[in-house]
Amino acid sequence: MNPAAFARLLADYERAGIYHLTPGGMDALADACAQADLHLMTIDLAETPRMADAMVILTKAIACPAHEAAHLDDLAEMLCDFSWLPANGYVVLVEDADNLIATDPTGVQKLLEAFQAASHFWQDQEVPFWAFIGLRGDGVALLPMIG
Repeated sequence: MNPAAFARLLADYERAGIYHLTPGGMDALADACAQADLHLMTIDLAETPRMADAMVILTKAIACPAHEAAHLDDLAEMLCDFSWLPANGYVVLVEDADNLIATDPTGVQKLLEAFQAASHFWQDQEVPFWAFIGLRGDGVALLPMIG
């Protein structure tokens, strides 16, 4: 995907949401976020089969001062306050989530629900919030694809 076109898409808060991103889209994501002045947070879950470990990685990547060790139940709240990260919008890239999906599908569903709740919150603020779930396989069947 062309980074300039991708940047225009990412700046559109009304289209923001949760998506499966193909490997080709991942290459352009950082450039597009920079062009659109969106804060990109990357969470690499390649070796993470447990949701508790994923939450530690996610909390560190987001660097939320109010949530040093967030639990899955706190995630939506945490994702709705980026007062310490001024930007035109926010993008969370969850890389290599295949292991986590295989071992904890219920936890992954809660994770996706938290991302969706945050996306709705930020849409009400007219700020784009995107969550991209990067997978080696064909993705989560219910997630639309970009890239």
